Amino acid sequence: MEEPKETLWRYMPFAQLVRMLQTQKLWVSHVSSFEDKLEGTLDFTHWKINPDVRKDAIENLISAFSNTYVSCWHSASSESLAMWRLYGGQGFSVAVQTEWMRLARTIEGELDYKTDSIGIIGAVNYVNPFDGSPVERTKPNPLVIPMGVRNLSAPYYFQFLMRKSSAFAYEKEFRAVFDLKGQEGRGVDVPFKPEYLITCVYVSPEADDWMIETVKELVHQQFGLTHIDVRRSDISPHFRGHNA
Repeated sequence: MEEPKETLWRYMPFAQLVRMLQTQKLWVSHVSSFEDKLEGTLDFTHWKINPDVRKDAIENLISAFSNTYVSCWHSASSESLAMWRLYGGQGFSVAVQTEWMRLARTIEGELDYKTDSIGIIGAVNYVNPFDGSPVERTKPNPLVIPMGVRNLSAPYYFQFLMRKSSAFAYEKEFRAVFDLKGQEGRGVDVPFKPEYLITCVYVSPEADDWMIETVKELVHQQFGLTHIDVRRSDISPHFRGHNA
């Protein structure tokens, strides 16, 4: 079976790109830092009728929650002006582009399996926040795959982290969910190889020409990643013309 092609985007301030390249670390957030505080929780219907929810299962879910970190990306074939405005900041922002299999293999190749476990990676399904019913066509199962599974705590729990309230459907989110034991804080740094993970860097639609050159100098000269394409946002001509 041919692997599905899924283009992923991470919109960020320029300073975050600098940090990523300097440290070669990918920041992943703890689930407690999510804007939607219902994420990762069981919906009312599940609590009421699912016979599998017992005391031990609930305890496993609580344990899994404390160990769970998530890397969130935007899934789309092209740029999103809404994502630029929400997560990219103003003219000093960039969008890192990759493919979902590159993200999966990067994480698998870098984590120490003796101390860490990896959950799943896939497209988020958007559901009714009150009963968990889908509000759009469910994403195909092949896009939710196990990655280097080793002693996962409450694997069923990870399915809940691949669902999100329909109010956030505009995000078209794609995420990698990690079970990282022994970690603390709102997030952790995961090592990665920029030359493999990053396929292209787009610069904000609002950026001036000098900003484009600054990003190129950073990526191509300072870090020697000459094979990574750095380009102005494809939205730029229309966006800048509208605000001229």
